Amino acid sequence: MIRVLLASISSLNVCDLLGSAASRCEIVRVSGAGQARRRLADDSFSLLIINSPLEDEMGAELAIQAAERTGAGVLLLVRQSVYAVAADKLESYGVVVLQKPFNAADAQRASRLLLATSARLQNMKKATLKLRGQIDELKVVYRAKCVLMQYLNMSEQEAHKYIERAAMESRRSRYEVAMDVIKTYDA
Repeated sequence: MIRVLLASISSLNVCDLLGSAASRCEIVRVSGAGQARRRLADDSFSLLIINSPLEDEMGAELAIQAAERTGAGVLLLVRQSVYAVAADKLESYGVVVLQKPFNAADAQRASRLLLATSARLQNMKKATLKLRGQIDELKVVYRAKCVLMQYLNMSEQEAHKYIERAAMESRRSRYEVAMDVIKTYDA
């Protein structure tokens, strides 16, 4: 299910914005930027739609904060009179700005683009977290090798083989064996 946060003080036809994707979306509605910030801090959303103005601000600051701090795509709807200024200010943050009244087809294309970009960012975030975990594990294994070299006078190759062999024989990961080595010798 795609989660969409809609910040608007007026009623807005979500189908005009999302088209056929609306049926796959869970829409959470708020009327102010403060409420939107709290929801963004507590929950994960794929798309934030801001229908400017909001009850407590115009929405530009919310758009910038959401673009910088979340993986959600951000769509800001503004009056025609402020469109050029808003677009110039916000597009460098990755915020898509549409002027009101908007063409439903343009809004749907923008929403689909933002949803696709958000999904891509989420996949990249997962891959980054996985790589960070692998790097952290390698750091622990390397530290364990250093401990073995220091306390048991092993060469780096011997320490490596020791950790590998112990992991195979005990059917545990190299990380778990390395943690045991560190706890035993470097306590």
